[in-house]
Amino acid sequence: MTPTRREIAEAGSTHVTARKLGALFEDIIPRTPYLIDAYGTRVSEIANSATANPRATLSDGIFADYTGADGTSIWAAATSGSSAISVHLLACML
Repeated sequence: MTPTRREIAEAGSTHVTARKLGALFEDIIPRTPYLIDAYGTRVSEIANSATANPRATLSDGIFADYTGADGTSIWAAATSGSSAISVHLLACML
Protein backbone atom coordinates (compact mmCIF):
# COMPACT_ATOMS: atom_id res chain seq x y z
CA MET A 1 0.00 0.00 0.00
CA THR A 2 1.41 3.37 -0.95
CA PRO A 3 2.04 5.98 1.74
CA THR A 4 -0.65 8.24 0.26
CA ARG A 5 -3.29 5.50 0.33
CA ARG A 6 -2.26 4.47 3.84
CA GLU A 7 -2.61 8.05 5.13
CA ILE A 8 -6.09 8.34 3.61
CA ALA A 9 -7.09 4.98 5.10
CA GLU A 10 -5.82 5.80 8.58
CA ALA A 11 -6.72 9.47 8.93
CA GLY A 12 -8.55 10.69 5.83
CA SER A 13 -12.12 10.77 4.64
CA THR A 14 -12.19 7.01 3.92
CA HIS A 15 -11.34 6.31 7.56
CA VAL A 16 -14.00 8.72 8.80
CA THR A 17 -16.60 7.07 6.57
CA ALA A 18 -15.62 3.58 7.72
CA ARG A 19 -15.89 4.63 11.40
CA LYS A 20 -19.31 6.21 10.84
CA LEU A 21 -20.67 3.20 8.94
CA GLY A 22 -19.30 0.82 11.57
CA ALA A 23 -20.94 2.82 14.36
CA LEU A 24 -24.22 3.17 12.44
CA PHE A 25 -24.62 -0.56 11.82
CA GLU A 26 -22.85 -1.89 14.92
CA ASP A 27 -26.04 -2.94 16.69
CA ILE A 28 -27.69 -4.65 13.73
CA ILE A 29 -24.86 -6.28 11.78
CA PRO A 30 -24.29 -9.89 12.87
CA ARG A 31 -20.98 -10.99 14.39
CA THR A 32 -19.09 -13.15 11.91
CA PRO A 33 -15.60 -13.75 13.30
CA TYR A 34 -14.78 -16.72 11.04
CA LEU A 35 -15.93 -14.89 7.93
CA ILE A 36 -13.86 -11.84 8.89
CA ASP A 37 -10.81 -14.06 9.47
CA ALA A 38 -11.24 -15.76 6.08
CA TYR A 39 -11.75 -12.39 4.39
CA GLY A 40 -8.63 -10.98 6.04
CA THR A 41 -6.60 -13.98 4.97
CA ARG A 42 -7.73 -13.62 1.36
CA VAL A 43 -7.12 -9.87 1.31
CA SER A 44 -3.60 -10.48 2.64
CA GLU A 45 -2.95 -13.09 -0.06
CA ILE A 46 -4.04 -10.67 -2.78
CA ALA A 47 -1.98 -7.83 -1.29
CA ASN A 48 1.11 -10.07 -1.28
CA SER A 49 0.59 -11.28 -4.86
CA ALA A 50 2.98 -9.69 -7.33
CA THR A 51 0.47 -10.31 -10.13
CA ALA A 52 -2.53 -8.70 -8.42
CA ASN A 53 -0.53 -6.05 -6.61
CA PRO A 54 2.56 -5.06 -8.61
CA ARG A 55 5.14 -2.71 -7.11
CA ALA A 56 5.66 0.71 -8.62
CA THR A 57 8.61 1.16 -10.95
CA LEU A 58 10.31 4.18 -12.46
CA SER A 59 8.40 3.61 -15.68
CA ASP A 60 5.14 4.32 -13.82
CA GLY A 61 6.23 7.94 -13.51
CA ILE A 62 3.65 10.24 -11.92
CA PHE A 63 1.27 7.30 -11.53
CA ALA A 64 3.59 5.40 -9.18
CA ASP A 65 1.40 6.28 -6.16
CA TYR A 66 -1.54 4.62 -7.90
CA THR A 67 0.13 1.39 -8.95
CA GLY A 68 -1.18 -1.90 -7.59
CA ALA A 69 -4.29 -2.95 -5.73
CA ASP A 70 -6.11 -0.17 -3.91
CA GLY A 71 -6.58 -1.45 -0.37
CA THR A 72 -7.58 1.93 1.05
CA SER A 73 -11.15 0.99 1.96
CA ILE A 74 -10.30 -2.37 3.55
CA TRP A 75 -7.44 -0.79 5.52
CA ALA A 76 -9.77 1.98 6.70
CA ALA A 77 -12.28 -0.64 7.80
CA ALA A 78 -9.61 -2.74 9.50
CA THR A 79 -8.45 0.26 11.51
CA SER A 80 -12.05 1.14 12.42
CA GLY A 81 -13.20 -2.06 14.16
CA SER A 82 -14.93 -5.34 13.42
CA SER A 83 -18.31 -3.77 12.65
CA ALA A 84 -16.67 -1.58 9.98
CA ILE A 85 -15.06 -4.68 8.46
CA SER A 86 -18.45 -6.40 8.36
CA VAL A 87 -20.03 -3.40 6.64
CA HIS A 88 -17.15 -3.33 4.13
CA LEU A 89 -17.58 -7.02 3.38
CA LEU A 90 -21.34 -6.57 2.93
CA ALA A 91 -20.75 -3.63 0.57
CA CYS A 92 -18.32 -5.75 -1.48
CA MET A 93 -20.89 -8.53 -1.80
CA LEU A 94 -23.63 -6.13 -2.84
